[in-house]
Amino acid sequence: MAETGQAIISALWTRITTDATMKSVFDTTVDLYRVMAPQDPAFPYMVHDLQLSSDLFHSTNTYKLDVWTYGPTPLVADAAVNRLKQLLHCWRFSITEAGGLVEWFSGGYIQSDHPQVWHYATQWDVRMTATTDITSIVGG
Repeated sequence: MAETGQAIISALWTRITTDATMKSVFDTTVDLYRVMAPQDPAFPYMVHDLQLSSDLFHSTNTYKLDVWTYGPTPLVADAAVNRLKQLLHCWRFSITEAGGLVEWFSGGYIQSDHPQVWHYATQWDVRMTATTDITSIVGG
């Protein structure tokens, strides 16, 4: 299951970090860290984590993705979240042993200790199926 989880994270990471629109929102490079950002990262950046259920193929897995920006307004964070919704909501993907569907679940701003730090947390459902049933998720 660890290899499948890594493949899912890799597919999500690639989709987000290689998108030209997301690159323009983040001013060229999309910094996306796994689980935790390094100390004092440059803004803007994102942090993500995939929480797999004990039965990967018969339940919903949770993908958490947080956007962190700095500035007088939340415009960059809003643009990033809007683009994430376009990139990920109802996105169907396949990896070697499985297929998946990503759907928006929830999101919102989290209050920061600094008035110019904008933290928007998102949560996504990731439903998986084994390759034998892949057409039900990724299409025929």
